[in-house]
Amino acid sequence: MADSSDNYRGTKYPTIHSSVRQRALGEFLRKHRELVTKPPENRQAGARRRRTLGLRREEVAEMAGISHTWYARLEQGKQVTPSGAALGRIAEVLQLAPAERAYLFEVARRVDPNGVSKFAGEVASKTIEACVLSISYPACVLDKYWTVLFWNSELEDLFPRWLKGPERNVLRYMFLDPSVKALVGGDWEPRARRLLAQFRVEFGRYIDDPRMVDLIQGLSEASDLFQRFWSEQQVLLWDGNEKSFNHPLRGLLTFFQVTFLAAADPSLKLVILRPCS
Repeated sequence: MADSSDNYRGTKYPTIHSSVRQRALGEFLRKHRELVTKPPENRQAGARRRRTLGLRREEVAEMAGISHTWYARLEQGKQVTPSGAALGRIAEVLQLAPAERAYLFEVARRVDPNGVSKFAGEVASKTIEACVLSISYPACVLDKYWTVLFWNSELEDLFPRWLKGPERNVLRYMFLDPSVKALVGGDWEPRARRLLAQFRVEFGRYIDDPRMVDLIQGLSEASDLFQRFWSEQQVLLWDGNEKSFNHPLRGLLTFFQVTFLAAADPSLKLVILRPCS
């Protein structure tokens, strides 16, 4: 048995606090368990064999490698603490489609260890990349770790040193690249604080993602300023705001930043810098 099935009384994973959320999760699991097509059972030779609908709770628990009691409590809307790995195994047993699997993890407030489905992720990436390349303003796409996935030539012209280098994570660039302070001017500190306050919203969504934890730990070890600013626990939502840069050839440039989320994969963000007149 996987140890996650025995952790509903522990503190390794945060509980699903809302009773409405717990009930919705249980109803969703129960309904999709009833819809699963089972293979035919062994019958006597010559007997008609057909597939039947629905799994028993015991069957789901056994195939998912969790305890029956734990799964029963989950379906009943009781306060349990499923891990992302346990939910992933349940999703596979219930044969959930990509949208259904995403809904399961959203209701349970857990991070899917497999992320967005490969197909959905590829479609979202290709669509949003085409949008980026068609934009005449500096634009790029960030993943949930705020690493730049792709960008247009206008953004590369604005950040030639950064985007031509090996490190394309926004946070690591802001705190570890010594050239940034000259680029952003004298307001580096308030901008760095604001950046972390906005990123904390992202961190909260994927707080049990090991890569997210490693990113924060690595930055804390590499930068005393990052560690100090991060410990301030400031939180800000994404919003439109002006940003200025001291371009080495074009001088002071000011932009208004806007950000959009991809519908097919909300972990992807389209960032556009519109020049201010």
